[in-house]
Amino acid sequence: MEVRVLVGVQSARGTAETSNMYRLASTDFGMSPTVDKTTSEALGSGRWERDGFVSKIAVEGDLPVEATREQLELLFYGAGFDGVADLVDPDKWVISPSSATKNWLTVGMDDIDNNMFEYSKDCLISSIGISTSIGAYVTATASMIGMDFTTNSTGYTGIEIAPAGEPLICLGTTIKQAGTDITSKVESIDITIDNKLEGKQSLNSEYYKAIRQGERGSVGISMTFNEFDKPTYIQDLSDIKSNSSYEIITEFAERKNPAKIFRMTFPNCKVTKSERTDIGGAGGLTKEVSAYYDETEKTPVKIEILDYASIL
Repeated sequence: MEVRVLVGVQSARGTAETSNMYRLASTDFGMSPTVDKTTSEALGSGRWERDGFVSKIAVEGDLPVEATREQLELLFYGAGFDGVADLVDPDKWVISPSSATKNWLTVGMDDIDNNMFEYSKDCLISSIGISTSIGAYVTATASMIGMDFTTNSTGYTGIEIAPAGEPLICLGTTIKQAGTDITSKVESIDITIDNKLEGKQSLNSEYYKAIRQGERGSVGISMTFNEFDKPTYIQDLSDIKSNSSYEIITEFAERKNPAKIFRMTFPNCKVTKSERTDIGGAGGLTKEVSAYYDETEKTPVKIEILDYASIL
């Protein structure tokens, strides 16, 4: 089935943006409403349910994309990150979390085959997962929450902005830990930035009427090594015992233009788990790291896009 996943940047909450929308390089579309019902408990209907009503329509779901730097900028915007040009290098775009998630999006699917357009407005991104592995594209999965859902019986008629930039792939990845390049030891990496948002209903609506942060957000990094690495394992165990912290930097560069980089710096990382794997086989190692708020940078993650002009 031929479908196109579109995202519009709203001017304000309550105002859907369907006139100009960015087309994502999505691999799926999960923003379908799920319905809960409440059933009457009144007696008198024998062994059958007496009555019921739709009590909740939750507009939630995941948008997985094959990432470009432009799409990552757009998704991080929806997750409450704002960008500015660097004061020294105007071609470097610096992205940091704002004080609250307030950047509203309209998310839609244009069904070409069936001439339909469905969209959700007032959407925020609760979490973003970025991952890559051997022989794979860099993928980003945005878990979204919205407050309304509309189905049009005709296709999308607005302006569709095609994806810009070169898709990021595993071969353009660099991982530095405490100043040391460890990329050649790693076969996969997963980064999760979780705002921990949740939808809130009201008495007079099936839909969410507010989206709030339920608890403090978290940032996690998981790496799988291509073999058991004794020095890393021993150092990890020592760092866990001593509660030591260090910096991790990940870079995803375009292969044709390696100076075009999407860089994420996690200045305050602590190992939470280091585990030997495949003990009966070749042997391996996985580690998990939590990236905490850094007092100097005022964020758990600093994002820089090099040699870049913002699309927003």
